[in-house]
Amino acid sequence: MSINEEFRKHYVAVIGGSISGSEAASLLAQNGFRVVVFDMNRLPYGKIEDGLPNWHINLRNRQIKEIDKKLNHPNIRFVPCAKIGKDITFLDLVKNWGFSAIIMANGAWQDRHLPISNIDKFIDRELIYQNAFINWFNHKHEPDFKGKIYSIKSDTIVIGGGLSSLDVVKVIMIEKVKQHLFSEKGIDIDLFTLEKEGVQKVLDKFNISLEDINVKKAKLIYRRTARDMPLKSPKDDTKESVEAAKAVSEKLLNKYLEKYLFEFVPLSIPVNFTEKDNKLTSIVFQNVSLNEGKIEPIEQSYFEIKTGMVISSIGSIPEKVEGLQYEYSSLKMRDEADYHVFGYDNVFAVGNAVTGRGNILDSKMHGKQMTKLIIDKHLTDDAFEKWLVNHNNQIKNDVNEQLNNIVKEISEHKIQPESIIRAILDKTDAMHKKIDFKNYTDWVTNNLPIRLEDV
Repeated sequence: MSINEEFRKHYVAVIGGSISGSEAASLLAQNGFRVVVFDMNRLPYGKIEDGLPNWHINLRNRQIKEIDKKLNHPNIRFVPCAKIGKDITFLDLVKNWGFSAIIMANGAWQDRHLPISNIDKFIDRELIYQNAFINWFNHKHEPDFKGKIYSIKSDTIVIGGGLSSLDVVKVIMIEKVKQHLFSEKGIDIDLFTLEKEGVQKVLDKFNISLEDINVKKAKLIYRRTARDMPLKSPKDDTKESVEAAKAVSEKLLNKYLEKYLFEFVPLSIPVNFTEKDNKLTSIVFQNVSLNEGKIEPIEQSYFEIKTGMVISSIGSIPEKVEGLQYEYSSLKMRDEADYHVFGYDNVFAVGNAVTGRGNILDSKMHGKQMTKLIIDKHLTDDAFEKWLVNHNNQIKNDVNEQLNNIVKEISEHKIQPESIIRAILDKTDAMHKKIDFKNYTDWVTNNLPIRLEDV
């Protein structure tokens, strides 16, 4: 794309300011378009801020710095605390604001429903969903934290598979061991040490076992086997590549089991629960078998796990916005283009809004470059960071390719008159005034949370 002064007569809205949104906004701004980035949060960092456990310090800071560099551009207006569907209706944005185009890059923040009838009546009591859980873990140390407060029970179970569920079960074991080492033995160990060295190694230093500090192992329950966990993607569809990937996934899970001391329960699906006095007391699972990759429930084969807390980590999907059509968990797109939203001439989508996948580690490059490093270097932060940098680069490449096509379509739209552009400026000015927003740099500086590593 070459800079064209005529593009400055187009104002484009981008919904979401994280990896995909900031990349889309930056590409547009660099090529002369003017852009308004709406984000539902006070900060634009998405799951870099709220989805990655906070031990990924260097990775988080580098990604935030990159997003800031992209969004702090004279052609970009950042509007925080603006959730489409709540603070602004989508139809109002389409019909009344006058944007030449709207690009959905709002990611996937809604947890998939745990498939047990009526289980959600226990939400935020005995049932917690992953996104809320990691948000609490990342921000609970902040003096002004206003989110849900959770107390991890000693008999917590996690339902799910993949790296996100491994992060969740790591949090449980790290938190419980940290608390009980102090309360039972007077030993104060920070979570960063527990994460880096591992629960087993820290306990060995003090010649202490989990039983000595009254900590039970958390349980991770998965519907498939360790070999089937999506921790490593095969290089191709050959049997040899598939089997090699399965072996790596199994090895990676075993590393986690050894390092963080939780239990793994495979080939089990949740089907029911028990309760007492309106409190969830156990989850009923059905044993399953795998037949050529297909899950087949085993008739009359059930078992029960007593628990005071269940964390569902079975993935995230885009939150549905009224006015848009969806196919299952994904935005419905036009058949002829993977970036053009069905039903509108000037609405497009990039990133997880298209794929319907919200796991920050879920992409076509999943694990391909870095799983071996993660294993060989014992799950170090550096190995993970190298992997995620490659993952995010792939997102940027995808967005860049989509944007080239989107720009062609925008350029064919009727140029916005000055009155429309003025109205967009006035509306965003009013939204800025409401929250006392002066400029991007001051806003993110003043709203950046207190970091645990600085406490």
